[in-house]
Amino acid sequence: MNTQQESTFPSFRLTGADTTLFFALVYLYVWRMVDPRLVLHSLGILSDYYPFSFHTGWTFFREHLARPGGLVEYAARFLSQGYAFGWVGAMIVAAACVLGCWGVDAVGRRAGLPRGGVLRYVPAVLLLILYSGYSQPIAAVLALMAALGGFLLYIRWAPRGFSKRLATLVVGCAVVYQAAGSAASLFALMAAIDEFWIARRPALASAALACGLAAPWALGTFPTVEFKQAYAGFLLSDPGTLPARQLVTPALGLFFPVLLASLILGRGLASGRTALSRLPRRSGKAVLRRARHGVARPESSTGVGMVRRLTSHGLRTSLPATAIAKTAMVFLVSGTAAWLSLDTFTRTVLEIDYFSQREQWADVLRAADKLPPGTYNVRCNRNIALALYHTGRLGDDLFRYRQRRGADLFSTPPEQRDLGAYYQESRLMFELGQVNQAEKLACEALETRGDLPAVLEELAWINVVKRRPETARIFLNALALHPLGRRAAGEILERLDVDPEMDGDPRVAALRRNMVARDYVAMETTIEDLLQSLLETNPRNRMAFEFLMAHHLVVGRLDKAVACLERWKDFFWAEVPRHYQEAAAIHAQAAGSRPVVAGRPVDPSVVARAQRFAAILARSRSREAAAADAADAGFGDSYFFYFTFGTSGL
Repeated sequence: MNTQQESTFPSFRLTGADTTLFFALVYLYVWRMVDPRLVLHSLGILSDYYPFSFHTGWTFFREHLARPGGLVEYAARFLSQGYAFGWVGAMIVAAACVLGCWGVDAVGRRAGLPRGGVLRYVPAVLLLILYSGYSQPIAAVLALMAALGGFLLYIRWAPRGFSKRLATLVVGCAVVYQAAGSAASLFALMAAIDEFWIARRPALASAALACGLAAPWALGTFPTVEFKQAYAGFLLSDPGTLPARQLVTPALGLFFPVLLASLILGRGLASGRTALSRLPRRSGKAVLRRARHGVARPESSTGVGMVRRLTSHGLRTSLPATAIAKTAMVFLVSGTAAWLSLDTFTRTVLEIDYFSQREQWADVLRAADKLPPGTYNVRCNRNIALALYHTGRLGDDLFRYRQRRGADLFSTPPEQRDLGAYYQESRLMFELGQVNQAEKLACEALETRGDLPAVLEELAWINVVKRRPETARIFLNALALHPLGRRAAGEILERLDVDPEMDGDPRVAALRRNMVARDYVAMETTIEDLLQSLLETNPRNRMAFEFLMAHHLVVGRLDKAVACLERWKDFFWAEVPRHYQEAAAIHAQAAGSRPVVAGRPVDPSVVARAQRFAAILARSRSREAAAADAADAGFGDSYFFYFTFGTSGL
């Protein structure tokens, strides 16, 4: 047994300007480029919210304490809440990267090397790749750290006697399994590698593997958990890892046992080659014979000692320029991997939705400007339409963004439906005044995707509007269990104590004026029916009017759009929006009449643009050439262009 290796245990020290700079850059990249707020916001949209829902109180903690893997799951749920504050989330990710770096150094020292070298940054790069795709692998990372920490404690504190060491191994495996679930398999694998190749105890290596196999059975996991989940769940079915990055999590988890085995084997090969190269040819057989009989040379003359001396000598005599070049190469490769793996489209979609949910409408439109030209995404278009309405630009700038003929904003096609579609549709219906439809969709979201704080708050407001304060309190009490929803729940509950009906709230009063009291019993209700019923309930429902006009324009029903414009005078606008006038001009040109809107002539500038557009079409040799010429002339965001070519936003 190698007593020198037996006492090896790395202290938690990460020194050097290169390490400090690397993790400072990791922190800034995650904070400013990835934005942990969007990682949290993606839960319930890109992945289920259930595995990350966190409640305060002893009951919730006790439930997790009682089941295998519950402690890591509880910690993952708790830490996920910190992502709501970008700088806190970035700090959590940077800390995970630091622990991964330290783990590589620890494994390297256990294998006889002074430092992990370039490999120490591999876990950090893998984590950046995961977070750059808007996965939330915090549960897998914590499970990995629990297994790695258990292994390092085992090799440091386990007694040397066989019986006591075996008992420590059994207890350690049970503790890791109870805390981190299937990560105990990783603990057992690393312990087996260490016992077999470093400590030279094959019996304990076999016992370690047996413990890893027996832990799920001994702790009563089977038959409620399937085989894959019991032994490799944290690697193969992490709830926060998106399908596009599914292979990165196993690579991160298996990196440490592979590294340990590779370093041990590499050290053995290197020491063997070094020892043989120093021997005279005529004495080689004698030395090999002595080695077989257990006659060992002092460590100072073996390959291990030489590797250590050469490594430390190399570190002392390395030129600063060489060290700087190596550090720069590590930073360049890491930065390139992180940059290339950043999913900018998903980031923009999440950013638009994040600002829309918080009613930061100007920020929604700023983020929408970053969408690739020609992009159509129903989630984005729904949020953009809301932002345009609230900024008074829906009738002027709707076709500045890509629209799809025949599409609607009130239902999501199956091919574009994500996990958060129900809630987003509910938000739009609620604001319009279709409160019953909004309640149905919000309940679907609650049932299928988890108790998202935003969904609980919306259901509370729906019941307030419907004059059901006691039901609203049920949802608010559930919301108060969420750290990120406690403040909002407390404020609404206080207002309900003062005014249970909330008759004095302007927003509630407006929603009640717009609310449709009757339900539809038809198997299929058209968008026009939904919006017309809102205008029948309240003819001054401006949002319903603008979205009805937008629907008519998108589907190309100019006759209905012009007829709907007769309601324009009900809203006392100083000027008719641009797209409405363009639609009236097209309709009048087809009918051979004078373009008017609600009895008022269309603006002369609109008529002039219509004539310019017609001239471009007349002189173009083909439809494709006409579209290109019209886009170059600045008509790509006009209704003229959309109505003619069926696309917009050019």
